[in-house]
Amino acid sequence: MQHFQKKRMFFVKYWKSLLVLFVILYLSFASPSTFKDIPTFQHADKVAHFLMFALFTGVLINDFRHDKIVFTSKTEFLILSLAFPLFTGAIIEYLQGSVFQPRSAEWLDFFSDTMGVVIGFLLMSALFHFLKKIKKIIRKDG
Repeated sequence: MQHFQKKRMFFVKYWKSLLVLFVILYLSFASPSTFKDIPTFQHADKVAHFLMFALFTGVLINDFRHDKIVFTSKTEFLILSLAFPLFTGAIIEYLQGSVFQPRSAEWLDFFSDTMGVVIGFLLMSALFHFLKKIKKIIRKDG
């Protein structure tokens, strides 16, 4: 019973990250004809990859913060918040090229994923740093 409880708590705590991940998986593996009626522009898919992975990284970091996970080191935090989304992007590209035809794997898609992860991480880091300063100022004034 305790094992079930831990799994349930994981889904409760990380539901936002899981939701974003499932949306990314759906958009990545759905047939291209699913999106044929959506207006587009050149390299729209690269922008979509960038935005999806920036959002995924940001939500994942926010979920970590709200879960109050105590990381043993910055390396552990970096691995979980950067490497996991990057690994996810790499696996998606591999599967698109090998399993989900007529999808294809593209290095530029993975590059867009990577840039999204990096920018998402930097934006969330800057946001949390800013919020920390604001709280400090409020405590001094209050």
